[in-house]
Amino acid sequence: MLVSAVFEVRRTHLPSLFSYQVERFSGNRFFWSEPGRRLALAGIGCALKIEADDAEERCRLVERQWQEVIDGCIVQGEAADHTGPHLFGGFSFDPLNESSEEWRRYPHTKFVLPEIMWTEYEGRTWVTLNKMISRDKVQDHSDASWEDYLRVVEQLSGAAEELPSSVEEERIYKEEIAPTEWMSAVERAASAIRAGQMRKVVLARQMKLYADRPFDVREILGRLLREQANTYVFAIESGSDCFVGATPERLIESKDGLFRTLSLAGTIGRGRTEEEDLRYGEFLFHDEKNLHEHALAVEMIRDAMQQLCEHVELPDAPILYRLKDVQHLLTPISGRAKEGVTLLQAIEALHPTPALGGMPREAAIEAIRELEHMDRGWYAAPIGWLNRKMDGEFAAAIRSALVRGKEASLYAGCGIVGDSVAISEYQETALKFRPMLSALGALDSDSAS
Repeated sequence: MLVSAVFEVRRTHLPSLFSYQVERFSGNRFFWSEPGRRLALAGIGCALKIEADDAEERCRLVERQWQEVIDGCIVQGEAADHTGPHLFGGFSFDPLNESSEEWRRYPHTKFVLPEIMWTEYEGRTWVTLNKMISRDKVQDHSDASWEDYLRVVEQLSGAAEELPSSVEEERIYKEEIAPTEWMSAVERAASAIRAGQMRKVVLARQMKLYADRPFDVREILGRLLREQANTYVFAIESGSDCFVGATPERLIESKDGLFRTLSLAGTIGRGRTEEEDLRYGEFLFHDEKNLHEHALAVEMIRDAMQQLCEHVELPDAPILYRLKDVQHLLTPISGRAKEGVTLLQAIEALHPTPALGGMPREAAIEAIRELEHMDRGWYAAPIGWLNRKMDGEFAAAIRSALVRGKEASLYAGCGIVGDSVAISEYQETALKFRPMLSALGALDSDSAS
């Protein structure tokens, strides 16, 4: 059974966990920071792992196994908000798609309960320690059992400031993967939509980076936290690889029976001056292609939420959501969950939204399999956490990169509708690559052939 201990500690610089005792904790380190930076969670070690490859049952399997664990858990100490045992992880975008060598360390479903978890909430910091122990030894479980963990916590509690970055000059080469073929796929998709085969499809493309030395996840997280306000900054390790990003897109949040989600579709760049920026925003608000793309996403998410919730609320028109490199159309959507409806059931119902896959869902996913010629892995898929109340929050893992030592794979996509123009969609993906290019130190790097 699970035994957890919770206590408050001094502030800890959480990205530093990715450079601490690499030999011991590598492969089992996690980071999550919500927009606004009010809450951050980070964990190291693995007290429990849940994996699943069953495409039909993966959400239910995770829910069932986690429920069994938390039903009998013991939590020592005063558990404040966002403390106690949390399960971190995510899913692949398409569990029916064959996994590539690139994503081999990321199963279609993987969640981990960390041995040590830090919670940073409204300026205070707590630690949760987690152990799975035999039921017949629960009565003998004393504070001494945590000594090894407590040494780690004490060593890291002084890491309140960001460690200096490497001053070595680094060469990073960029390789765009088949851009001409991707634009041809956009044209084929738009033609299929005009022919009535589907209403929208999201096509993604890939870029590769090659560096002289291994990428440092601690440095990447530091840059994302500084540069990408209003995003979920995350990192999820699996083996020697790390999936990291700064996504603006909440998939679903559950708290005390309230579900909150959003539609984020329709994109334009930022202006170089305030006047130009306002002009771009006004254009986005009145552009028929972007408004149509956004309306399709709202329609599907609203319909799904009406199946999940007693009452669904959403505004009549989208708002403008500004990020460092782009601005989007955003419509917040919320509802009170129906009796017995859970967070993971909501994920199953919502993923992939039209902003990530397309519409109708089945036709769009088939088009993605046919046209993209790549394995998305966990890109554009649900990643996040669950607590012992079965509440939690999941985001759509866009604006992300899979880091593998000296190599990194970046992903960016855009929604294709009937009047999409291939070169314009290509330019939109170029904008969406910028956050991760900057975070990886490659914004102005050379391109490889």
